[in-house]
Amino acid sequence: MAAAEPKRRRKFDIKFKDNVLEYAAEHSGEQAAKHFNIDPKRIRYWKKQKMDLAAANKKRARLPGGGRKKVSEELDTKLSEWIHSMRDNHNRVSRKIIRNKALEIYPTVSDRGARFLASRGWLQKFLNRNGFALRRRTTMAQKDPDLLTEKLVSFVDYVSKTVVSKLISEKDIIAMDKTAVWFDMVSPSTIDVRGTKSVALKTGHEKSHLTVVLAAKADGTKLKTFVVFRGAICEVKAMQQEISRAVIATSANGWMNDDLTTAWLRSVVGKFSFRPRLLVWDAYRCHISTSTKQELRYYNITTAVIPGGCTKYVQAPDVMWNQPFKASLHASYDEWMAGDADKQYTSGGNLKAPSACGLGSRCLAQAGRGPDHQVL
Repeated sequence: MAAAEPKRRRKFDIKFKDNVLEYAAEHSGEQAAKHFNIDPKRIRYWKKQKMDLAAANKKRARLPGGGRKKVSEELDTKLSEWIHSMRDNHNRVSRKIIRNKALEIYPTVSDRGARFLASRGWLQKFLNRNGFALRRRTTMAQKDPDLLTEKLVSFVDYVSKTVVSKLISEKDIIAMDKTAVWFDMVSPSTIDVRGTKSVALKTGHEKSHLTVVLAAKADGTKLKTFVVFRGAICEVKAMQQEISRAVIATSANGWMNDDLTTAWLRSVVGKFSFRPRLLVWDAYRCHISTSTKQELRYYNITTAVIPGGCTKYVQAPDVMWNQPFKASLHASYDEWMAGDADKQYTSGGNLKAPSACGLGSRCLAQAGRGPDHQVL
């Protein structure tokens, strides 16, 4: 025999209570209880509150002071102050941390009761009444203008003066940036049956990645793509023989480093140039390291390092290239997922991520497609 469903608590606002009391006054409390399907005891209790209900705001759900009382006013105050102090110092505060802190503070408050569990339900009510919510981290660049305006003006002024003083032409102004490409480029949304409560997205390779370095000149000329794989030394050597329109490299973690920055300068930019050049890039550590500065001494190049927090405004890849490049890769990945070609499966029947060679080829195809790069 199936267990009966638990009886749900009903919530009555002040307007509903007034309607019940009016009906009870015209008929009787018992008839009102049957008509509105509520307990007669509840109607008798509302009759005692009739004066307060008449004076109350009809938009409220309950009378002022009604509802379950806080566990402790002092706990609410101390815990709220602690959260604010943590966030003022940009420290992370999780739901679990708050519950543990509440259990730590509770024995010290003067208005505590006999028992306090810091349950999930209590936590959610605490967050709601104190104006807290779970938030995703935002970039520092969102704290815009006052601090960044001076940096931006200084940077643009420096670039302009450098171009004019050294007579640098558009074809000698280079912008570059690196971007991570994940082996599983799963979008956070999917088509599913309407009303489905759980929408899972199966993946297992979202931590595997490669780095793609895109570069172009101010006149729209695209430079050779530089791709960095994680490990995979044997595969990289094989790809170097198959793919000639890009430079294929490898590192222990799949990210750029000092040695690879030197390799990019030598293989993509090149040392030899009679004309002065300008290289615009961000303040990533391997761009401003001592070894990179030493390498650049042999190039006829002036560097312009974009200040931290300003890349979203003046770095060409962030402003113009990366979004369409990633969008094209997502479209290519969706096309691969929809088809049956070039797919491999594990012994358990799970789909393997695209091969390094296949993903590298897709990156190169998308890097060479689309509108011309705009640098400045």
